[in-house]
Amino acid sequence: MSVLRSLLTAGVLASGLLWSLSGIAAMPTPQESERWTVTQQRNPDAACQDCHKPDTEGMHGKHASAVNPNNKLPVTCTNCHGQPSPLHREGVKDVMRFNEPMYGVEQQNSVCMSCHLPEKLQKAFWPHDVHVTKVACASCHSLHPKQDTMETLSEKGRIKICVDCHSDRRTNPNFNPAAVPLLKEHP
Repeated sequence: MSVLRSLLTAGVLASGLLWSLSGIAAMPTPQESERWTVTQQRNPDAACQDCHKPDTEGMHGKHASAVNPNNKLPVTCTNCHGQPSPLHREGVKDVMRFNEPMYGVEQQNSVCMSCHLPEKLQKAFWPHDVHVTKVACASCHSLHPKQDTMETLSEKGRIKICVDCHSDRRTNPNFNPAAVPLLKEHP
């Protein structure tokens, strides 16, 4: 009787094993491009835009439709400003604030350089190379406009910005290159 029971148990185990193997073999194998695809289920900026509402359309300019070269997903608020803590809603300054003296030039520009390659910036306009470690990118570039003012300036307008900033640096003993006011309209 025990031999019969052993044979029956072995037969059940073997048929279960064969059944599970046939199920695995029948599963379709995903193509390499389909594998491990993660799609966003909600707007990652929704929590930010609950309080920070530049307008109903959200972020403007190139960053609004940009793709983060590091993860190939759309650029979000947290890509540049970081993850806020639960105390953020209570006024704790725990995210990157550009042109704030509490963040140094290196900290501010490292955020920009995580996507914008210094070599390309230097080729686009020579002052990038000279200023990348001395002046915050946001001192010249507007971050969320429909059109970055710097891109629409004439050569004369760019020179005026250089002259104004260098003049301020010479005459103001408290000049802080991490807190240069955002670019204002220049003719």
